[in-house]
Amino acid sequence: MKNLRFVLVIVFILLSLASCNLLKKQLNNLKNTDKHGHSQNCIVISESTHPSIWQLTKNTYLKIIDFKNKDTVVSIGVGSGSQEFLFSIFTDSITFYMEDIDTSCITCEKIKNKYLPYYSVIRGSNITNSFIPASGTDTTINVKNNVADKVLIFNVYHHFSNDIAMVKECKRILKPKGKIFIDEAVMNSNKFSYKFCDYGGHYKSENNFVKDIVDIGFKCDTIYRDGKYSRIFVFSKQ
Repeated sequence: MKNLRFVLVIVFILLSLASCNLLKKQLNNLKNTDKHGHSQNCIVISESTHPSIWQLTKNTYLKIIDFKNKDTVVSIGVGSGSQEFLFSIFTDSITFYMEDIDTSCITCEKIKNKYLPYYSVIRGSNITNSFIPASGTDTTINVKNNVADKVLIFNVYHHFSNDIAMVKECKRILKPKGKIFIDEAVMNSNKFSYKFCDYGGHYKSENNFVKDIVDIGFKCDTIYRDGKYSRIFVFSKQ
């Protein structure tokens, strides 16, 4: 009986993994999907291909972040940099450090020959922001001390193997009074989840999320809530 239960558990795990892999392949084959996240498919997006992301960027992110000319912004886990290029349609003279473990989609060549021409057409004029690829890890940021006015962490926080170490890195690279903007899901309690066939992630309750970051030396300025789980947190370096 024990052997049968063991076999059934193994079969269930294998079927679950197969289902997730099949779902991922199907999603990757959808040309007009509105899915957005830390993609390594070197995608480009627009209002017509990703209307939800476009509206979120224009109506929510830009108002909350309030970019200023000459800002230096470090964006963590950028994937193909699509969010940063969308910001660049509406902003000027910002320096983006684009940090990821895998920088194959944000090479200087791709930025110059693929992304800048594409997004400049959408903008109707040349993109004036600067983009610097930076290869980091999920606990370290390859950027010098006290250089950033803002740090962006969108839909990637739950993947950090040690989020406390990463937040300390954010504190290191931020200028005095610099801000972190974190778009992240919260749960009723801390837990590890494989939700939506993702690669898994460590999710926190809202209270624990705030407490852990405040304890590192940040002030929680604002929490924007959208529904039961979706949050945009704004923290200032103290």
